[in-house]
Amino acid sequence: MAEHIRLNKVSLREQKQKLAMYERFLPALEARKQQFLMQLAIIRKEIREQEGVMNEKIREISLWSPLYWDMEKILPFFISIRQVNLGWKNVAGLRIPEFQTVIFDEPLYSFFATPYSFDEVVQKTREAIFIRERTLILKEQEHILSEGFRKTSQRINLYEQKLIPGCREAIRKITVYLQDQQAAAVGVAKVAKALSEEASYYAAV
Repeated sequence: MAEHIRLNKVSLREQKQKLAMYERFLPALEARKQQFLMQLAIIRKEIREQEGVMNEKIREISLWSPLYWDMEKILPFFISIRQVNLGWKNVAGLRIPEFQTVIFDEPLYSFFATPYSFDEVVQKTREAIFIRERTLILKEQEHILSEGFRKTSQRINLYEQKLIPGCREAIRKITVYLQDQQAAAVGVAKVAKALSEEASYYAAV
């Protein structure tokens, strides 16, 4: 539903105030949008890099595949995640998670009761899990920033396509109306003056 515009000086002042506010906010929104774009570019580059590292790590692990069969019963206990530690940072007003580290369970075991190269297999598997968890957090960052970019772009479009043009059009309409009213008032005053002068003339006669 279109906003009803009152054609008076108070409404004209309100519309000018709104226009000034929108034009003041718009550059800040544009700057925020650019921040999102820059951060998204950085994060997407990091995601690609981490995916490349993961592919290389999987290639390394595949060379150890025969050992995994020997360790399939005990290995899960040593690659179980106890917790993923996160930090938080602010990007253009959005709070996003920041990966710190992965903490694994550390069950006790006998060196003699475990297969050959057990420690190395555990280490390489944990490295792969570390990369996976870091990549997941990067993708969460990407999602949050993408939503921030989308909503900021929508607000910019609202300002540029509706609110600012709407204020300018309202100001134009009110200004034209007030000018017409002023011109009409001047015309009425002239007619009244002429009639008054005419009446005075005939009264004098």
